[in-house]
Amino acid sequence: MSRPRKRVGPLRRWLARSLGLGYGKPRARELNNPWKGTEYSRLTMDWVASRVPADEEIRAALPRLRARARELSRNNAYVRQYLNLLRLNVVGPDGIKLQARVHNNNGGLAGPINEKIEEAWEEWAEEPSVDGRQGLVEFQQVALECWAKDGEAIVRLHRGRGEYGLQLEAIDPDRLDEEFWVYSGNGAEVRMGVEVDTLGRPLAYHIWNSPRWATGVAPAESMRERVPADEILHLYRPDRVGQTRGVTALAPVLYDLKQLSGYEEAEVVAARVGASAMGVFTRKDEGAAYTEDKAEVEVNPGTFMFAPDGYALDSWDPQRPNANYGEFVKAILRKVSAGLGCSYNVLANDLEGVNYSSMRSGMLSERDTWRGLQQWWIARFLAPVYSEWLGMALLSGALVLDTRAPQKYLEARWVPRGWPWVDPLKDAQAGLLEVQSGLGSRTDLLAEQGKDYEEVLEQLAEEQRLAEEYGVDVSGPAAPAQGGGKPTEPAEPEAEGAVESEPAVPANGGGGNGRSRMAPYLKGARR
Repeated sequence: MSRPRKRVGPLRRWLARSLGLGYGKPRARELNNPWKGTEYSRLTMDWVASRVPADEEIRAALPRLRARARELSRNNAYVRQYLNLLRLNVVGPDGIKLQARVHNNNGGLAGPINEKIEEAWEEWAEEPSVDGRQGLVEFQQVALECWAKDGEAIVRLHRGRGEYGLQLEAIDPDRLDEEFWVYSGNGAEVRMGVEVDTLGRPLAYHIWNSPRWATGVAPAESMRERVPADEILHLYRPDRVGQTRGVTALAPVLYDLKQLSGYEEAEVVAARVGASAMGVFTRKDEGAAYTEDKAEVEVNPGTFMFAPDGYALDSWDPQRPNANYGEFVKAILRKVSAGLGCSYNVLANDLEGVNYSSMRSGMLSERDTWRGLQQWWIARFLAPVYSEWLGMALLSGALVLDTRAPQKYLEARWVPRGWPWVDPLKDAQAGLLEVQSGLGSRTDLLAEQGKDYEEVLEQLAEEQRLAEEYGVDVSGPAAPAQGGGKPTEPAEPEAEGAVESEPAVPANGGGGNGRSRMAPYLKGARR
């Protein structure tokens, strides 16, 4: 006679499903499960995973994650290096440049209008913050670092302030109360301080008027301000559908970095102790009495000493740091760099054993990460700010154009910083082939290096004008043939009236700086 099966309550079943745990005897479909990752055994009993909505998952962990990320950013050299890389490679030392691309009715670029917009933007960018302490470049760098540490950056748009009618305020994410939840059956609800409609679209942000820690007591409800969503830029990169708040970019590596810091500290302390202690006095004669004055000796360089009566000196060599210390640290940092999406060699500042191929592969992969962040930053921050600024500048009269309708002037191109080529000769030859074959443009090739094609034309024209003014020949030798080889001999002077040929110009605009090589550029610049 079979034993009756024990009844399992619905609460226990729900709890087991939520925690990803099996309950009782596995069913037939579980025995035939083809996914090893779902196995429940003694080897996976410590693998506890929950299945809850994104906001519920973030709610409890957000304050601690943010606090630990900030602590590491203050005290951990690798985190500080990553944040510096983020500032320099996404925003760049000179910022992301605006190129207004307003067109005339005939389809051509409206040069005077574009130049006027760019000059006004540069003037506003000198002091866009409400406190007047930061230029636009520094404001972006701080906001981007805040996104990396805190998981989100919050910028409030103050319309009607300043000469151009717009100023920016950076808001500490701690002021957006993650503990403020208001559920509603039908209609808007508040999730971690963000008020959303039934589709999840932000309607408003409930922000403390001042930081909570400054009050000394729990803040009152009257200190929370409801700010409409059209005044807030909430910058974060969601990892899951339905995620309302952001999580620090350091989350995958916080634990490993903290443990690595503890290990490095222990090795340094052990090495310091090992370097300080020479040996241990061991009592050899059981009848010898221990006295403090006998055990203490003074050691000077180049001298010998006698052990106290009845004692012998045994050497002590702790062998620290460990012989595998360097390789172990490298292994952990490779894991950390993978979690952060940057190259290990750059993060650890380690160029030992690096060759051209490995360095190129690592740099190209890392640059793709920076480019992705650049495009995200342009779409989420610069483009909305530019749209607001243009409308307010036209409305306030600080920028006067043909009409005050900003939608006619919103066409723009953003040029983020670029990077020098890993192998200048090979990459320049590849760019030259792209231009000659019609597979690429000089504008795009220069943009990859963070250069403006129009500025290059202006510089070339100015160089040519100065050279002619001073009577200096800057033509130089002709460029070498592709694939190597000796430079060609200078051509003989052409007969008067001969038609000048226009050879292809290298993508970097420089080439041999010869007059004929600059002709395609100068022809457009002089117009």
